[in-house]
Amino acid sequence: MGWIPFTSIQFLLYELLRRQLSIQTGQQPSPAYEAAICGSISGGFAAAVTTPLDMLKTRVMLYLRVKPILRSRFVTIYRTEGLTALFARVIARTMWISAGGAVFLGAYEWSLYRIMGS
Repeated sequence: MGWIPFTSIQFLLYELLRRQLSIQTGQQPSPAYEAAICGSISGGFAAAVTTPLDMLKTRVMLYLRVKPILRSRFVTIYRTEGLTALFARVIARTMWISAGGAVFLGAYEWSLYRIMGS
């Protein structure tokens, strides 16, 4: 529920940032540290934007005895707890996933560079 939108946003933004950075610096492929920066930014942005979906997934998992109707659960949370409830933990989630994106995508590009030998 949350990972498909998250991953779609993260990788789309990651590739756009890397491409733009390559154009500006004239380096192809980008060094691993640039990929790590792009991964951090794209992961953080995707995490922030998809936090309501993550929060909804968590709430549905907590109340598995009740048949989960996602739309009504989302509306109920919004009406009873407000917009802030949908973005609960947004800062922690964004920071955590930004760090993970930097490590994962930086290590990926570094490994790819080493394997391909270029």
